[in-house]
Amino acid sequence: MTLCLGLVAVLGGASLVVGSGVLRDQEASVAWQQQFARFETIYAAQQAMGLVRQHSGQLYAAILSANRTQQALARKAQQEAKASFDGELLKLSASDPISARLIETASDEIDGLSVRAINAATAGGGQATPLLSALQQRIDLIDETLQSASKREQARAGDLQAAEHSRLKDLVRLSAAVIIGACLLGVLMTLGIVRSVIRPLQATTNAIRQVNAGEIDIDLPPIRPDEFGDMAVALRQFRDQAERLRRLAYQDPLTGLGNRARLEETLQRSIDRSRQTREPVALFYVDLDNFRAVNDKFGHKAGDRYLCEATARLHRFMPPGALLCRHGGDKFTITVDGLDAGSALETPLREQADCLLRGLAESYPFGDHLLNMSVSIGIAVFPGDGETAEQIIASADAAMFVAKKNGRNNARFASAQLTGTMRRQLALASEIRRGLERDEFEPFYQPVVDVEKGLVVGAEALLRWRHPENGLMPPSEFIQVAEDSGLINQLGELCLIKAHEQAQIWAAKNRRLRVSVNLSVRQVHDGRILQLLRGFSSAPGSRERLIDFELTESALLDSTEYSHTMLTEIKRLGFRIGLDDFGTGYSSFSYLQRLPIDKIKIDRQFVTSMGASKQALAIVSATLTLAQNLDLGVIAEGVENTAQMRQLRILGCKLQQGFYFTRALPAADFETWAVAFEENGMDAHATAVAAREPVTVGIR
Repeated sequence: MTLCLGLVAVLGGASLVVGSGVLRDQEASVAWQQQFARFETIYAAQQAMGLVRQHSGQLYAAILSANRTQQALARKAQQEAKASFDGELLKLSASDPISARLIETASDEIDGLSVRAINAATAGGGQATPLLSALQQRIDLIDETLQSASKREQARAGDLQAAEHSRLKDLVRLSAAVIIGACLLGVLMTLGIVRSVIRPLQATTNAIRQVNAGEIDIDLPPIRPDEFGDMAVALRQFRDQAERLRRLAYQDPLTGLGNRARLEETLQRSIDRSRQTREPVALFYVDLDNFRAVNDKFGHKAGDRYLCEATARLHRFMPPGALLCRHGGDKFTITVDGLDAGSALETPLREQADCLLRGLAESYPFGDHLLNMSVSIGIAVFPGDGETAEQIIASADAAMFVAKKNGRNNARFASAQLTGTMRRQLALASEIRRGLERDEFEPFYQPVVDVEKGLVVGAEALLRWRHPENGLMPPSEFIQVAEDSGLINQLGELCLIKAHEQAQIWAAKNRRLRVSVNLSVRQVHDGRILQLLRGFSSAPGSRERLIDFELTESALLDSTEYSHTMLTEIKRLGFRIGLDDFGTGYSSFSYLQRLPIDKIKIDRQFVTSMGASKQALAIVSATLTLAQNLDLGVIAEGVENTAQMRQLRILGCKLQQGFYFTRALPAADFETWAVAFEENGMDAHATAVAAREPVTVGIR
């Protein structure tokens, strides 16, 4: 009788636990399914809104450029994207009617504002810009509302997770109580009852504890035709849902590869395992060499296809058992662990890198085009090139950077000296990106003075960096890193935009100054600057073209035909072009003949050497005669003392710039200096300079 009562008590308690767990698991499962449905609805709406924003941006550009064909195409694409978004909005209204109503109000105005902006642009008068701004505000409002909805759902998911953990803790406590009761009555139970009740319950409890600890790899109990089987099914459902969330957090949506988080986690586990097994871990950091050109020429969809093709080839040619991840953009990583510690690693790793280089070198057919595909590879090894996953990734990235600088389509190994230097450069490049985002760069202006009239007639815009920790930094401390990291275009465009704005401000104050801006090699090769200049030309209220471009010979080397086409178009838009550092290159005279040059700048080395070198004096004199015969303007740069200023004036060079007048100044200080200089005159300035100049040797 006691045995029967004990059996009934144990089975009754177990049934209570199992029944309660099954019921709550079913409720939790429904709640999670609803949560996932809301997440997917919001994500789909954000994707659709992204297309609306993209095509609205194209419409904006088409309206500003007065291109009606592009306006029509962009408007049609915007309408199609808007229709797709409206469909997603309808789904959203079922789960979040408040957000849906807010979005619907803003969404309903998009079409009207777009049509009015197009009509306003057609009618002229500058009324399209405020309409486009209003359109952008509506899109921003929709994005913000969707972001808010997403954050609310994330908070709700957190609450569900917390409730699930609390419930599981209660189940653990209740299960423990049943186990204790079963143990007290266990003396009266047979071995069969022990095996049929206690063991399945223990397996279920262990699984619940693992879930409560946040683990993904759970030791699930077997599925049985009883209440324990129902709980095992519920636990499997929870495990599957957790795994789905894990995939969303660790998977790249385009390629299906692991993302940056997956790489860092997996690589760190491999490093931790390597500390015990002494088997090295290698990381290949792979960067596509010409991805940006594909994106710019064929569009982002072609770029996505290009990335997927690169992914397939990397899968095909990477070492067996390796892990391929997308680190971001056009950068991939391959993690190889379990290497033989007893052999020289460089040879097999070099062979694997060569296999990747050959495998990806085959041309990629895209429509009627054959796209060249190549990669630069950096290789880092643990131990030796870092102690953590972050350090190994940084070392491999630095080695890849060197591979790119050495001609691309090759592989380089990391080293202590290399990674130290490259890490500093990569860190500086990262700071430059941050500085661009925070608007820490600004042009300073060094005046160009007409020494005969005593007037400031122009200025050269020279970029400075107001670093939050290092203070004011000159270009010599960051320009080369910007060139190497591909950021020089952004810096150049920023300097050009701000210099153009400043020139227009001065012109509005009746101070007509020509502002010179340096044009880099990358900007010469990248035709995007033409789009920027056309925007200047078409902007309402824009005054005359007051920007001059200055190019060094290195910016023209090996690209004369393309440079001629681009420079001719720049000049056609009304901007002037000057040749900087004239006379220092072997083909300067050839450029004067073949390119549309308006002015030349005598290099500072000739100006500095005039007092001590007859040859330098003769070169300066000959340059001035040449410029006069070719009807070119001439500016002497690097003028540092009164003797140089006077000698240049005697030779006929009236436009000068240099420290003799002043260093480069912020815009406000430049205005103050220019007013004082012109009021006091050249003689007063010369007297002031003479008072602080050391005695100079006469000019020979």
